[in-house]
Amino acid sequence: MKPIGLLILPLLIAPAASLHGAADILRIHVSPTGDDKADGISPERPLRTLAGARDRIRTLKSESAIPDGGVRVEIRGGRYVLDEPLRFGPGDSGKPGAPILYQNADDSTVEIIGGRALVASDWSPVRDPAMRKRLDASAVEKIRQVSIDQLGLKHGGPFPAKFDDGGGLFELFWNGRRLPLSRWPNEGWTTMKSAVVNGDSKTPGVFEYRGDRPSRWLANRDIWLKGQWRVAWEEPALRVASIDPSTSRITLAAAISLGIGNKYTRPAGNGKEPWCALNLPEEIDTPGEWAVDFSTRTLYVWPPEGKGELIVSQLEKPMVLAEGVQHLGISGLRFAFSLGDGVVASGVDSFSLTGCTLSNLGGTGAVIDGYRSRVESCDMFDLGAGCVMISGGDHLKLVPSGNVVINNHLHHYGRKKAMYSAAVDVGFGGAPNAANHKVAVGVRVAHNLIHHGPRDAILVSGQDHVFELNDIHRCGYASDDLGAFYSWLDWTIRGVVIRHNHIHDTIGGVNPDDGASGSLVYGNIFSGPRTGVWIASGPDHTVTHNIFVKYEGPVIGVDDRGVSRGYATNKKLIDPVLAVRPTEAPWSKRFPEMATLLQDRPELPLRMKFTRNVIVIQKGEPVILKMNAKNKADPALFEQSGNFVTAEDPGFVDAANGNLALKPDSQVYQKIPGFPEIPFGKIGLYPDKHRKSLPPVGESRKPGVNPMHQSDPETHFGT
Repeated sequence: MKPIGLLILPLLIAPAASLHGAADILRIHVSPTGDDKADGISPERPLRTLAGARDRIRTLKSESAIPDGGVRVEIRGGRYVLDEPLRFGPGDSGKPGAPILYQNADDSTVEIIGGRALVASDWSPVRDPAMRKRLDASAVEKIRQVSIDQLGLKHGGPFPAKFDDGGGLFELFWNGRRLPLSRWPNEGWTTMKSAVVNGDSKTPGVFEYRGDRPSRWLANRDIWLKGQWRVAWEEPALRVASIDPSTSRITLAAAISLGIGNKYTRPAGNGKEPWCALNLPEEIDTPGEWAVDFSTRTLYVWPPEGKGELIVSQLEKPMVLAEGVQHLGISGLRFAFSLGDGVVASGVDSFSLTGCTLSNLGGTGAVIDGYRSRVESCDMFDLGAGCVMISGGDHLKLVPSGNVVINNHLHHYGRKKAMYSAAVDVGFGGAPNAANHKVAVGVRVAHNLIHHGPRDAILVSGQDHVFELNDIHRCGYASDDLGAFYSWLDWTIRGVVIRHNHIHDTIGGVNPDDGASGSLVYGNIFSGPRTGVWIASGPDHTVTHNIFVKYEGPVIGVDDRGVSRGYATNKKLIDPVLAVRPTEAPWSKRFPEMATLLQDRPELPLRMKFTRNVIVIQKGEPVILKMNAKNKADPALFEQSGNFVTAEDPGFVDAANGNLALKPDSQVYQKIPGFPEIPFGKIGLYPDKHRKSLPPVGESRKPGVNPMHQSDPETHFGT
């Protein structure tokens, strides 16, 4: 695979060429009623499986070269069940101008699933007297049971002692909807009363609970509690060792590294630490809920009302696994009902995922690493983890990957792993740890509609990325220390452009956390009570020509935490800088400030600029500086100039309904001469050959809400 040159990066703004070639295309036909012994070339003799089509192409390629127009695998409508991943390797590659494309035939609905349908005859009423006594009285006659082993189901537990995702347990889906694993409370959380033993990495914690609900669980020896035991950005599930109703204490069986109880109010905690109980037959009390009794290997479910199809996810590996393949595409297919990831492509070149739907998965929708690859016009939702993880390029030579994530509708993700599961993860790697980060250079993320995520919308690591024209809202309400754009603890993050995005009704707009550096935040619209920009001691950020609309300030915050936290001697920050050889080309030319970074107080937010922004607030100050007096007075740290602050509507098209485009006669153009037009009408999704229609307006912005009048008692938006 040849990397692309530095000069290609500006060309990322232009749409890539279509995979649909014009000349001499070989077509392979697949149908659920086909036969893998057929030739597949004649529409009357289709193959039966996608793997059969792949193998047929391998045979044809061994006999002669693929035609100039490439190969189209035409997949007829219907359901295709995967018991193992559909694998592609280097031998399954197309050629430049002659790609191999797996696509739905004639816009038919092609559903690829990693699960198994269960039928009514598999189930029986609960007869065991001991279990009937444990079940909720209102549910006992409604619940049905089945033996996991008799059905031959895989991944029936038990959970590991500690986990932060789905714990490896299969899931149930009814008519395309994920059924809820039983929990208490059914919605939201209960809270600890106090921590009794904080514990540590070796010693499990003990806490006092509220009320008497856990008394119902005493006959159950397999209890797991999921909680934000210490901080709101960690959410592990831990096995219970014992419950003592006489003292209202629960002793955990699994330890976490820094123990339980809010880290800022030790030892007792703050009495607000949220937790819930998982997978208890005793807590099945509404139609659709289910649980597994690990001791008897029995699945219990209160069947939803009406007729429908019940599917249990079984495939734990990726549904599609492509390694080292080039010029291969997947288009117009639906992936669902699997326990693992959807599409995983590593070391690829010119790989595409277009017009696909990925939903009801236990893992991430698409994970792609390589060059010149794209995720385009896909819908991803109801995912256990994130939607898209993408990486590639060469960070030492600053060679961009040319990868693109564009025109995708990404929502309701992080259903199992809420923390650090993003709609788009660019090189971050799903955890705030340098060991998880992947090389990512020159990725473009544009025109995506992102909403309803428990934490971050976009995680950022690497260099020379462009994030533009994305519509982001209703994210971050299940965590702290987050952002619509979030990066962490890395001085080599450079050349990140965040422009022309609408970030609204969400928590934490742009948050380069703990020293993360190097972004240009330009021409964005931030609106709603808990959004803005927070610079957590990171150098080399410019925030300019944005519009901030809030009821109460601030809209930007800057702190100097790097001093007290010792960033100047932190090897996690220093070693990556040394690794890129900042005094040598290409780093010294592309980012000349890096040459002296380690000698020039890198623990401070040096060269931070906040200029020529529009700030519409009714009360409060626009800027908060959480720095000592000396640093506040240092002109090298924070520059603000040319900003226009007002409590009045400066000339929005329709602020009452969330349209924050500026009218041609807006006073902004007089107050800030040369203020550029923000292309508000172009933000978000657009129709194309894959996306025939757009979602309702309520999916993109909340009609009838004026962000100037939205108040919130919690104004904190940063880290």
